[in-house]
Amino acid sequence: MRKVIQKVGLLLLLAMSVTLSVFAQDDAQFTFFPWVTSYYNAGGIGEQHNTLCFTADYNNKYLGWGDLPSTAINNDSVDRTGPQDFLFSIESYLKKLHGSIGVTLVHDRLGYYSNTGVKLGYAYKLRVGGGHLGIGAQVSLYNQSIDGKWRTTQEGDPTLQNLSESTLDLDFSFGVMYKADQWYLGLGWTQIAAMFDKQQALRVSGEYGSRRSSQLYLHGGYTWVMPFNPNWELIPQALVKTDFKTFQWEVLALARYNGVYWGGIGYRFQDAVSLAFGARPFYNSSNMYLKGLDLGISYGITANSLGYRKNRSFGDVEVVVRYCFDIYKPEVFSGYGNSRYIYKNRY
Repeated sequence: MRKVIQKVGLLLLLAMSVTLSVFAQDDAQFTFFPWVTSYYNAGGIGEQHNTLCFTADYNNKYLGWGDLPSTAINNDSVDRTGPQDFLFSIESYLKKLHGSIGVTLVHDRLGYYSNTGVKLGYAYKLRVGGGHLGIGAQVSLYNQSIDGKWRTTQEGDPTLQNLSESTLDLDFSFGVMYKADQWYLGLGWTQIAAMFDKQQALRVSGEYGSRRSSQLYLHGGYTWVMPFNPNWELIPQALVKTDFKTFQWEVLALARYNGVYWGGIGYRFQDAVSLAFGARPFYNSSNMYLKGLDLGISYGITANSLGYRKNRSFGDVEVVVRYCFDIYKPEVFSGYGNSRYIYKNRY
């Protein structure tokens, strides 16, 4: 079973990465994508099994870039803060539900456009082979708004004249994720309704706007324990995504020492090269309420034309914080009895 899943995942990754074209980014992008799995894959909700997890991730892209298209927009001042993405999620495994529930709040801003959304999802968990399979679904509600400073210099364009300052979209996501001891593989599909609803029938308010596009994600990773020094682990991870018109891929390769300190390098195609560092400072602590804290920071060097021109980008900065702790005590079996009753399925 494990070999079949690995081979299928490898073939899908190779097939999807053949086409390398510029990706029209719609969903928020995070360098620490393995930390925010539930955002793009509903099957990854509660992938930290038997725990309650809180995750916050803030990404500020293209710092210093101020070359705004003045022919299309009248702006009183140049905005050099760049696009910003923020995510906060809560996930928990619940035995009575045989799975995990999760709530994700996300806010991303690009120029004068802001998107604020909430996702509520559930992932059913079951044991398959030597690992765990999650099958999940989410419902999401997004509000898109335009800054009041936005003004057009072009007169007579009906699309611009009727552009609503605020719109509300309802949509759905689906995903599956398989996680073994040393590797994982997942497939997520977001904004499913947007792909089939060409007339934007789910829009609650507003006549015109830019609805979030449907996107498909394939991701996976592997943890390799160094044979000459088991204190060191190498963790390569990859994410391929498409809006069914174009593709983009990114990789993040980390090295972790003694389970505590970690660092590495990431690359997003035609976007950025990132350096990432972090630590789980209380990982070896006997206090179960402290050992689940994980901190990380990254700096991305812009690897496209925005980094090589006047008013250029000085790069991206991202910070992630995750805190998890077990909510169920380990089960201890003792005495005598039939093995069928002593053994209990984790899910």
